[in-house]
Amino acid sequence: MKVLIASDIHGRLQAAKRLDAIISSFAPERIVLLGDYLYNGPRNGVPFDYDPMAVSAIINKWAPRTVGVRGNCDSRIDQSLLRFHMEDSQTVYLNGYRCDLIHGDLLTGDLIDVQRGDILMFGHTHVPMLKTEDGVTYFNPGSISFPKQGKPASYGIMVNNHLEIKSLDDDTTLAFLDLY
Repeated sequence: MKVLIASDIHGRLQAAKRLDAIISSFAPERIVLLGDYLYNGPRNGVPFDYDPMAVSAIINKWAPRTVGVRGNCDSRIDQSLLRFHMEDSQTVYLNGYRCDLIHGDLLTGDLIDVQRGDILMFGHTHVPMLKTEDGVTYFNPGSISFPKQGKPASYGIMVNNHLEIKSLDDDTTLAFLDLY
């Protein structure tokens, strides 16, 4: 199964349009969204392409295939605009792997019970990460809207046991990992 993983859209229309084009061409069976969908956050300023209503329309095109979690910038009104169910955390099975989903700001809480062999998918930091440590795979696709630490805007894919982080702008591979 092909899965697309993205986080931290923050209402940015140009990034959402690029993600929409990638989803259309990649044709994933599942889409995992890791929070911060519509609000840009108080520290980011208001970007020229900030358009939460247009972004919600793009995200909602893919709602039947989407599983998502709430981010620290997501409010109840944001949830009323989006047509997929979201909680603070969720556990789903993708390609036979148990995947624990959380935005990232709540990683220190008791919302998830990560076990050896799990994939912990999270956003929030806006910095891509893909590594295995102590039997747990940590997968942060980065941010498609406000990348940090000099990293490009990015998203992730999962195809069977292959995980990859790709640049939003040119689809170059930034990191990859094959699970066993």
